Amino acid sequence: MSQVRCASRTLVALGLVLVACGRDQTAPPAASSAGNGTANGPVAVTAAAVTVTQQPVTIQATGTFTAAETSQVSPQVAGQIVATPVNVGDTVNAGDVIGRLDDRNARARLAQAQATLQQAQATAANAKAQAERSAGLVKTGDISASDFQTLTTQVATANAQVAQAEAQVTLAQREVDETVVRAPFRGHVSARPVAAGQFVTTASSVATIVNIQPIKLELQIPEADAAKISLAMPVSVQVAPHPGREFVGKVTAKNPALDPASRALTVVAEFPNGDLALNPGMFATAAVRLPETRQVITVPKEAVFTPAGSPSPEVFVAQDGKARLRVVQAAPPQGNVVPVMSGLQPGDVVITSNPDKLFDGQPVSVR
Repeated sequence: MSQVRCASRTLVALGLVLVACGRDQTAPPAASSAGNGTANGPVAVTAAAVTVTQQPVTIQATGTFTAAETSQVSPQVAGQIVATPVNVGDTVNAGDVIGRLDDRNARARLAQAQATLQQAQATAANAKAQAERSAGLVKTGDISASDFQTLTTQVATANAQVAQAEAQVTLAQREVDETVVRAPFRGHVSARPVAAGQFVTTASSVATIVNIQPIKLELQIPEADAAKISLAMPVSVQVAPHPGREFVGKVTAKNPALDPASRALTVVAEFPNGDLALNPGMFATAAVRLPETRQVITVPKEAVFTPAGSPSPEVFVAQDGKARLRVVQAAPPQGNVVPVMSGLQPGDVVITSNPDKLFDGQPVSVR
């Protein structure tokens, strides 16, 4: 009898376990809050309508900054350097001394030429005085006309010697002046390869002077856009050393011929560079602004994201209470907004929060 009771109890317990297991497998999961983003509850998001603006059409290009003027200044005469009063980075004006050569020999030749000139001037003065005294004697017959003619010839010869001596003094003075090397224009010293005691020739470079106010940017424009470029067009650039800053200049020159190898047009733009923020050699990303405009859709920067492994940016659009995924073609951010070239339409409302909690078709609640 006791065995039968034990068997009954065992069967009852087993039935209760099976019933409990069946309830666990069929019970629905508990609904989570709306902010957790499950399929059973909308995700709370913020959103903003796209903005339609008219923006100028630009041609994108890259290039490298170069100095407006560059001069490797050489001495006009050979000699030994005795002074280099400038250093790399110094600002110089036109005519400032950037090097001096030993001028002792040149000054000695100048002194010699000046002495020769004084001698010639004295000879000429004496010849002139004799001719003036003899002029009256010719009339009285005290000297012959031929003798007087000789005296006047001596005056002319002496004057010619004075002129020759003056020319020698001028040349000697020039030799002295040429021992001083001067800056050809206002600019900055970018190199000074010589030092005092070094012998230089007319082929040597004493210093390199660059003018970077203004500074030039050489751009390579694709052949398809070459005909659209004209002088004075505005150009805006950005450089890595100054993130977020835009520099504005204008087109000042363009090559009349395309490069036969790259099929690109070389265009030169000029920038004021008043604060010297731009330097030769900097790489720049430029936009040449054309006269016409086009309709551009912009969205808040927070709306655009690029998933890991995806080559294109994406946005979520709030549509009929659900998040709809759109692949877009976006331009670089402009402040707090991003221009979208394709993928959106006027009137679209983009989601600006919680993109990591969304998927295409996810119910959303716009706050």
